[in-house]
Amino acid sequence: MEYLIIIAIMFLGACLQGITGFGSGLIAVPLLTLLLPLTVITPTLSVVNFVMATYLAWALRHHVRLQQWRALLLSGIIGTLLGNYLLAYMRLDWLQMAMAVMIFMVAILFWFGLQWRHQSGQRLQSLTGLLAGFSNGALTLGGPPVVLFLTGNNLDRLAFRATLTVFFWVLALTNIVSFSAQGLYQIDFVATLISLLIGAIAGAWVGHNVSGYLSERLFRKISLLLVMAASIIAFWGAL
Repeated sequence: MEYLIIIAIMFLGACLQGITGFGSGLIAVPLLTLLLPLTVITPTLSVVNFVMATYLAWALRHHVRLQQWRALLLSGIIGTLLGNYLLAYMRLDWLQMAMAVMIFMVAILFWFGLQWRHQSGQRLQSLTGLLAGFSNGALTLGGPPVVLFLTGNNLDRLAFRATLTVFFWVLALTNIVSFSAQGLYQIDFVATLISLLIGAIAGAWVGHNVSGYLSERLFRKISLLLVMAASIIAFWGAL
């Protein structure tokens, strides 16, 4: 029964990611912490995110612009490695609470339509990549900083999803290499990983295929409601 619940949680998160380009970690991590320790969730979700992002990046390949976002991607790698390193030395409950508060605040800003219009300069890209990479490396929750940043660039929907997907693909690969070097993957994770992959692949496929049929406004409202709910659960779980 536990594995069925894990599949369902990952399906929900992956479906949201297939639709909007982000959200799998925002939904899956808070709910999975009710069943699994973060020491299991973080490394296994990195593998899941890599597989899911590979599929979505291929589906959105015509909208990917690597040169435009080079600073964002490179700084994301650095931030991820820093987050991976500090993961072993920081109190994860406090880190989880801080991330939950940040996620909730970002969701509130998005809900009321507050958007920060700016140019995607190298310096701002680098700062955003470091913040998103760190939160990704520590908790696999790298979405909020980069989502807010890309929203301010006023990208069209497909370019937005494609850029997020490539960013998360790079970060997931960095996580896998880093966690492997630290010996964090264990044979005991296999059953959990398989369950997560089943939910992720199915959810990403469904989300990507239905994304063109629902209005962007509806997607936005559903996504933000789920994000706010997930952040509350994460905060409560860390108390």
